[in-house]
Amino acid sequence: MPYRIMLPIPPRVTSPRHWLLGPAYYAQRDPLRVIPQWIRECGDIFTITSPLGKAAVVATPELAHQVLVARSARYQKKSRAYAVLRLLLGNGLVTSEGEFWRGQRKLVQPAFHRRRLDALFGMMVERVTDCIERLALDASGTVPVDMTPILSHLTLDIIARAMFSSDVAGSAADVSRHIAILNQYALRLLRQPWLFLLPRGIPTPFNGAQVRSFRGLNRIVADIIQARRKEPGAHDDLLAMLLSAVEEGTGRGMTDEQLRDEVMTIFVAGHETTANAMAWLLHLVSQNSAIEERLLEEIDAHWPAGGLTLESLGAFPYVRQVIEESLRIYPSIWSIGRQCTKEDELGGYRIPVGMNVVVPIFYFHWSERYWDEPGEFEPSRFAPRHRPSAEPLIYFPFGAGPRSCIGNHFALQELMILTILLHRNYQFLSVPGFRVEPDPLITLRPRYGMQLQVRPRSEHRTSPQESEPRGN
Repeated sequence: MPYRIMLPIPPRVTSPRHWLLGPAYYAQRDPLRVIPQWIRECGDIFTITSPLGKAAVVATPELAHQVLVARSARYQKKSRAYAVLRLLLGNGLVTSEGEFWRGQRKLVQPAFHRRRLDALFGMMVERVTDCIERLALDASGTVPVDMTPILSHLTLDIIARAMFSSDVAGSAADVSRHIAILNQYALRLLRQPWLFLLPRGIPTPFNGAQVRSFRGLNRIVADIIQARRKEPGAHDDLLAMLLSAVEEGTGRGMTDEQLRDEVMTIFVAGHETTANAMAWLLHLVSQNSAIEERLLEEIDAHWPAGGLTLESLGAFPYVRQVIEESLRIYPSIWSIGRQCTKEDELGGYRIPVGMNVVVPIFYFHWSERYWDEPGEFEPSRFAPRHRPSAEPLIYFPFGAGPRSCIGNHFALQELMILTILLHRNYQFLSVPGFRVEPDPLITLRPRYGMQLQVRPRSEHRTSPQESEPRGN
């Protein structure tokens, strides 16, 4: 045993002023405020109790490393948040466990190899360029534009084409609507956990809508999978990679159910996080004129004459720094939950089987322990001389350890293209009086959307991708 059996479990957060509601209520309603407060009051590890059980919160890089990396086999994805995701995504890479997960990871990994993602570069540029041209209709600079649905539709379009080529084009509106309804269902389950106790088949209007969307989305994905099985080799996209993937030794490929779960996982996770990340970046840049000026200077000075190419991305190091600093301040995945499956010891305390463990990524990103003036948006933190190392875990927007995000390179490439092309063509200005507030749900969303004034940077440009930069 790695610890003595008499070790206590971590100290419990108490809430004497609000004894009826209890700490779990506030942890659910306002985690971005109360968790840092409790860390200051209770130390680097403590527990929150609720009617659904106990959860330990860990607040040092060493403890986070133990949970996510060193002893990750003891901590699995059985928290309530993952139970919600399982309802939507099935048993895909995000939610599966153990040997099944390891087998699926091996099958899915080649689809996200860098060489495979490089081949998607031209498609990403094309879709962002199309969005920029449509955005011109709203870019008067006088009427605020909510960028959240625009970015969500764009990233959904990109992941759909990466996954299915153009096969989903005719169903794109239905897919978008179904995902929006299922997201709302998931968020309601997170905020009202007692709904877990109600059978999903109870015919309430809310349950009815999610059941219809779940079936509708399943039908679209199943039809595409069946059509593809009838014409193997006819396409070159992520679904084709998944269809051709086979286990070493056995030669077995994925069943239709496995394919459905992985497609849904990539489809849903692959657009929501990137859309949120880009919305937060636009907000942060709009609030910092000096950073905006330096960003635009780099984009204009290094814009290649023939348009943006994969090889030219290396000429924009400051763009990459802006993206990384934005992900520090507003990490799309703001917290990671695990459940202990084999009794363990963390920080001198016993973690019994069944206890949930929470790693609050946002706290590590915001803490004065690890960052100078962490509340300031300062991309130079990620310049080569200052960039934090992978360990200790103080910056991990894509998670850490064997369960880190398989699509991180896809997301970073997409964010590079979005940041360069959007800022090359438009200036984004904050809207006076508009309230910007993070909403910590499954992902860290802008609670009220992201209203910005959008102004063209150059009236003479006719093509966002091919036109010559201003001043050349």
